[in-house]
Amino acid sequence: MARHQQWHISGWPAALLAPIVIPVALVVQLAGWLFGLKKTADRTARDVEGYIHDFLNGSGGEWDWDDFACIPITDPDLDRIREEAASVRLPVTEEGRATLHQLLERVRAM
Repeated sequence: MARHQQWHISGWPAALLAPIVIPVALVVQLAGWLFGLKKTADRTARDVEGYIHDFLNGSGGEWDWDDFACIPITDPDLDRIREEAASVRLPVTEEGRATLHQLLERVRAM
């Protein structure tokens, strides 16, 4: 009995798909390099403060918290705050709210 539940392509289907998938992956990687596509967001401390504040007050947009929590920030200090905020379990408990308030104070001090 197999221990994993992951799906894999192997054998002849993989051999047929490889000539298509490999060049496409290379083109995407090259386009990212040539056109400066970034994997991080250039957010300021004020931006981070706004995301956390809006989330705590329930005034953010429908996808704001998801965007904030899932997209790394270029500034490593702000990204650490983002990671800590994203680790708060949802729905937010009083302990989670306290953590977010502490993070809000940290970002305001920056």
